[in-house]
Amino acid sequence: MKLIAAIIAAVAGIATANAAPRNADPDWPCQQVKVGELSVAAFWSGAAIDPATSGWQANDAVAALVAAVTQRRLPMEAAAQRISDFAKGEDRDRTLPLVFAGVFDVLNAEREKVISGLDRFGQRQKTLAEGLRQDSEALRAAQTANPPDDAKIAELTQRLLWDQQLFESRRQSLSAACDLPTIIEQRLYGLAQAIQAHIN
Repeated sequence: MKLIAAIIAAVAGIATANAAPRNADPDWPCQQVKVGELSVAAFWSGAAIDPATSGWQANDAVAALVAAVTQRRLPMEAAAQRISDFAKGEDRDRTLPLVFAGVFDVLNAEREKVISGLDRFGQRQKTLAEGLRQDSEALRAAQTANPPDDAKIAELTQRLLWDQQLFESRRQSLSAACDLPTIIEQRLYGLAQAIQAHIN
């Protein structure tokens, strides 16, 4: 009975922890505030540029640099050095804005994929939490039945244990994923600053 009570209490705790903050996206599973879209103006103080129509991919040198510096495994110091080396070439005031356009395009798309994945994760967690609540209610009913159905109580108890463990293990793995959008934004900001430092 103590084990059953503990499971039911844990399910109640999951329901509370899974509740979204007021006015928040109900499927958003992270404590961090969800920012759906990034603005170019938040990262770029130079002349107006639209990454989607800039044509940065058509410049092979720009595209190669963008592909290199947007990789998170490349340390920011090394990325800044590559930008600095690139800026020593001719026509940097024309090509460096294209580099920013490419960096924004690539990292923004990467971030959107992460956000979409987190939304799907949140939906799955909500579904699992709802199943836990339903099973806990069924367990309460089985406990209070007269006579009690011992086989059903045992089955529901085991199911609750498994599903609770799955829910908790998934929630524990969520922390790093929730940090990814911010990590991407920080890299985008750092690269934008490195690019703009070489524009007259």
